[in-house]
Amino acid sequence: MSFVRYKTVKGRIYAYEVTAYWDTELKKPRQKSEYLGAVEKVGDTPQKKEIIQKLQLDFGDGYLLHKFIANLDCYKIIQDIFNKKFPELFPLIYYRLCMQSAMYNAETWLEGNITRALFAGAKLSSQDISVMLKQLGNESIQREFFTQYLSKIKKSSKSILIDATSLPNSSELALNSWGHNDNGMSKQLRMLCVVDQENGQPLFYRAVPGNILDLSTLQNTLAELKQMNLSCSFVLLDAGYFSEDNTNQLYEQNIDFLTRMQKSRVQYKKLIKTELNDLISVKYATTSGKRGIFAKCVEINLFKHKAYAYIVLDPVRKGKELQDLLLEHGQDNISKMQQSDLDGCGIVVFVSSLKLEAKEVVSHYYTRMQVEQVFSFCKSDLQLLPLRKHSEETMSGYLFVQFIILIIFIQIRNAVCDKYTVEQALLFARNIKCKIFGKDVLIAEFTKKQKEIYKLCGVKIPKSCKVKIDQM
Repeated sequence: MSFVRYKTVKGRIYAYEVTAYWDTELKKPRQKSEYLGAVEKVGDTPQKKEIIQKLQLDFGDGYLLHKFIANLDCYKIIQDIFNKKFPELFPLIYYRLCMQSAMYNAETWLEGNITRALFAGAKLSSQDISVMLKQLGNESIQREFFTQYLSKIKKSSKSILIDATSLPNSSELALNSWGHNDNGMSKQLRMLCVVDQENGQPLFYRAVPGNILDLSTLQNTLAELKQMNLSCSFVLLDAGYFSEDNTNQLYEQNIDFLTRMQKSRVQYKKLIKTELNDLISVKYATTSGKRGIFAKCVEINLFKHKAYAYIVLDPVRKGKELQDLLLEHGQDNISKMQQSDLDGCGIVVFVSSLKLEAKEVVSHYYTRMQVEQVFSFCKSDLQLLPLRKHSEETMSGYLFVQFIILIIFIQIRNAVCDKYTVEQALLFARNIKCKIFGKDVLIAEFTKKQKEIYKLCGVKIPKSCKVKIDQM
């Protein structure tokens, strides 16, 4: 049974044909809606063919993504695993890349974008998206994706970065626990991300409860990667993962590492006390990128293993930290400061199983910024927060979709980063419009900037193209 439903968006009235049906998988009645077009008043029912001849859609962003993604390693994997069962997945990915807006606005976006002509029958209502996210939260589906994805991009040896970030939220989920973050204590879950050190490409993620310390997650993460046949010979870690147990495990598994030693450790304090006297000298002076630094390598005994400590002094950072320290204590409390507080300003101690050039350690370690960028994209560019999902499966599916979007986002960023941000590129591209007449799509004229964006992405702007009439 079908009926017509009307929606008013920004003063305009749109008609939809709503059909009830029985969902054999969910074992309950559902509805699907089909867009009919704009009408003058409630009660009018436009004919599809009449509407098609009047359609003018955003073309440039959806078409660019469609062609760009088709050339990525992950495209065929996503298509093979998900496309038949989840026809809404690619349209949802396009929407999240094009629009930094809530998911409930996806259906309105789809109505005005060429994406609706590229995917037959795709629906992006809130209900459709929720059902899809819940199904994508299935562990077996995600495992199949990661197994194929990592197999496709893996090398014989892999240098990886591992880091985690807090995702504060108010959901009542088992993963959501009280934990520390940059803003103090909050209910949160932790998203741990594994990134290829060479190209910044996300490889894998895990969601863990917010009260689990980072150092407790390292071994399970490496074990999962191994189960999915991704071997790694080197891992770059933040100080939160540095512990005796993790260090011993890395040595046992013959995985080299570079990490930062916490200031609270006895060995750190000993190195500061014994190695700073001659650090500011010509023989330790060097540059790393645009930084002028002093860097010294010392062989150490690290939990009964041979290792190397790198004591690095950044003069600019030292000046700033000294200034902040003095202002923090104030004139009345300066006399209460310890000499070790002053000595430690501007100092970072790295530790590694490898002997490296001291100046290379700094640039090597700061490639870890790639992970920070990944988290920045998740939280800002991709609007990961706030999290308001209502079941473990839906939350899992939501994070999984965000991870896939992140893979694509970074590929686009790598293509256009010298000239544009991803947001700029897609906004400029969006202004290429098209008109649909029957099966024919006529593309409007495009600017020099739009042509440049397409060229950077390796996509050619067509003058016209075809769509199937039943896709509209």
